[in-house]
Amino acid sequence: MAQRPAGKSEPPKKPLPKKPAAPKKAAGSAVPAKRPAAKKPTSATAKPALKKAPAKKAARIKSTDAQALTARESKFIDEFLVDLNGTQAAIRAGYSSKTARQIASENLSKPHIQVAIAEARKQQQERTQITADAMLQQAWLIATADARELIETKVACCRHCWGENFRYQRTVSEMNQARESWRAEGKAPEDFDEEGGIGFNPHRPPHPDCTACVGDGYAREVIKDTRYLSPAAAQLYAGVKRTKDGLQVLTHSKEAFAEKIWKYLGMYERDNQQKSDPLAALLHRISKENGNGFAPIADDPERTGPRACSTLQVKQDPADEED
Repeated sequence: MAQRPAGKSEPPKKPLPKKPAAPKKAAGSAVPAKRPAAKKPTSATAKPALKKAPAKKAARIKSTDAQALTARESKFIDEFLVDLNGTQAAIRAGYSSKTARQIASENLSKPHIQVAIAEARKQQQERTQITADAMLQQAWLIATADARELIETKVACCRHCWGENFRYQRTVSEMNQARESWRAEGKAPEDFDEEGGIGFNPHRPPHPDCTACVGDGYAREVIKDTRYLSPAAAQLYAGVKRTKDGLQVLTHSKEAFAEKIWKYLGMYERDNQQKSDPLAALLHRISKENGNGFAPIADDPERTGPRACSTLQVKQDPADEED
């Protein structure tokens, strides 16, 4: 065995690396159990994927009736909406003028044409913003308008009402003009007659003791300024016409529009129904005067009990009296 030489020390040993110490377990603590691995779904247990429900489509109006229209029927509908005259619409649509009235009646009674007309009128109202309510409101304004907002008759004093001693009265300008005319004729100024003096005002009321008009005054027509008319009066106003006698104010017929409103409300139909309805006629006869509308009879034929003695005297047949 070889020996180390004297005087040499032993080389230092290299330290070995230490292993990491295992964590100490607490006394009495349980080791957590391992979670089982998730099973892959099989074809038997797999749930079917949810499908998205299709979006609901907006309901569309069936256009079968509109598609059933012929070219001439479509033309008839377009022409009918112009003036709502079936006969003229049929003629303009190309039908014979001899049978236009009959054709119009037949077309207007067909259901698919009625539906097409209703849809066309609805679209027309949406385009023009003209509705039945708007036209009814306009008719109501005309029927209820006050014509005095357009023109009125005013009764004011006459020339003598407020003159001195009820003599003819002038305005200041009229008096000055009369004086100048008097001087132009070469007459003496001191002989000029002022009559009733100055101060005539056509807006003053009549004088009750006036000897000229006897308190009735003088009537004159006044046309109102159309810039300040109310909505009803503006609907009633139809313009102005200049004639040889002056201006004439034109208006729409209040009676015609009132009649249209009555028809729209069905007032004529209710009146006709009352005249033709037997029950309504009977009730009217019962309520009229003191009559009850029934004729008395001696005995009630539907009475089941013993007949009571009637106070009515029933005339017997002459043959029964002989027996």
